[in-house]
Amino acid sequence: MPRSPRSTPAADIISDEPELSLDDVCAACGLTREEIGTYVTEGIAEARGPAAGWRFSRLTVVRLTRARRLEHDLGLNPAGVALALDLMAEIERLQRRLALFEEES
Repeated sequence: MPRSPRSTPAADIISDEPELSLDDVCAACGLTREEIGTYVTEGIAEARGPAAGWRFSRLTVVRLTRARRLEHDLGLNPAGVALALDLMAEIERLQRRLALFEEES
C-alpha cells in the first residue's frame, strides 16, 4: 500500500545530497554569492566540489535561511550566527532526547 504524504519521512523530502548550484541557493535563500562564501568560510554552510562549481544540499539551504534570519533579525555577525546555529541544533537534539526519555517513562 503506498504511503500517504503525511507518513513520508523527512529524509525523503530534504536530502543531504549536494544537488543545488550556488545560483540555486542564492535564489532560494535571498543571499548573494559573497554572503554564501562568507557562510562557507565560517563553517555555517557546507559546499562540495571546487569553488567554481560548488554544490549544496537542501539541508544547507535550510541552515542558510536560518543564518540569514539570525543575522538580519538579531544583528549577529557570521561568527555569532555559527554559534547560535550550533546552540539551536543542540537544543533540538536535547529536546528529542528528552521526548524519548519521557515516552519510556
